[in-house]
Amino acid sequence: MTRTEFGNLSFFWGWWTFFEAVWIAVLWQSRSRVLSGGLYRIPGARRIGRADCVRRVEALLVELERRGLPAEGGPDKDELVDRWHRVAAGRFVSVLLQAVPLLAVVLPFWWAASLARTSVTPLWMFAATAGFGAVSLALMAADERATAVSDPSGVVTVEAIRFLNMLLVPSGRRPQDSALDVHGKLFRRLRNALRAQARYGTRTMPSAARARVREGTERLIAALAAADQRYLFGEGADREAAVRDLSRLVAGALRHSCQPRAQRDSLVVVDAVLLADAPEPDAAGGPAEPLRSRLLAGAGRLAVAAGLLAGAVLFPGGGAVPDLLAAAGLATVALVCPPLRDALHRAKELLVGGPPAGDRGPETADDEPSAPPSASTGPCPYCADHSSVTGGSRPVG
Repeated sequence: MTRTEFGNLSFFWGWWTFFEAVWIAVLWQSRSRVLSGGLYRIPGARRIGRADCVRRVEALLVELERRGLPAEGGPDKDELVDRWHRVAAGRFVSVLLQAVPLLAVVLPFWWAASLARTSVTPLWMFAATAGFGAVSLALMAADERATAVSDPSGVVTVEAIRFLNMLLVPSGRRPQDSALDVHGKLFRRLRNALRAQARYGTRTMPSAARARVREGTERLIAALAAADQRYLFGEGADREAAVRDLSRLVAGALRHSCQPRAQRDSLVVVDAVLLADAPEPDAAGGPAEPLRSRLLAGAGRLAVAAGLLAGAVLFPGGGAVPDLLAAAGLATVALVCPPLRDALHRAKELLVGGPPAGDRGPETADDEPSAPPSASTGPCPYCADHSSVTGGSRPVG
């Protein structure tokens, strides 16, 4: 492949990726990335793959009924099918569209490299192609993260269905997979999805409402963890009772999460009667965001920054637009890189004068009350006998 041909393919990939990064960033910040929002407007798109969703949902509901779950305690069949199919079809089409620019570069490059037996393909072409693949994969992860932030209840629906299928319909599991590994992985994904729903679903709510939803979610997770321990270590009737409790809890959360997004007007994550005997949640395991989600958020910001900086380089004509794109890309990188963020704060302080507006010292979270002031300002009797230089490590004298 010649340098000109590779440059043309790279130009196509760069522009597609740039607009894709901007699109993901805008939808991420506005919390409006909902899968199948535009796909369902295409005639016939709602029927693609829907029969499989209906079949699997019917099998799941039959198993729930066989385990003794009443019909009113489980999810509605039509709502569940529609919600699940929207997420699955939207994710498939999204990944397909995001893979188009990468395939447009990789396939011609691979074809030309395999036919050019008489010439050596430059190493920088392989490195550039690998870089294109890394950026495209990072954008796919960023889009998944934007979806989880915008529609967390849809993620709960998908993870709850996966967990119930593993628990009640184990025949669909691949024979080479470890049953314990699959169970642990899906349980962690469901737990993280529930916490994400409590975190992002109450973003615009008052602090008291957010605290109540998080408390209910943690109680639900504690009840799920207790039933899961009984399931893993129980035998006979105890194991069957644990399966029944797990099914009731997950189905209750699924019933609330699968409601249509436009009609969802409640912050209830599970029926309160199911949490009557729930143990107290562990304070240490609470609302901290999982490492995987933090890594995805960082990768998404880096991908958006790469798209903005690439647009600043490739934008024709110059002017103010490349400068604005470069500034936006630098600001996005600063969100991930603390040293760069500190350097930008110091530069702003030098240019403007005085401390930056955003540098106000440590602040408490919105949903956490600030610590009350100390009752007394004088030193305590113990501290009075210690040197202020040694910080209380050695008595004076």
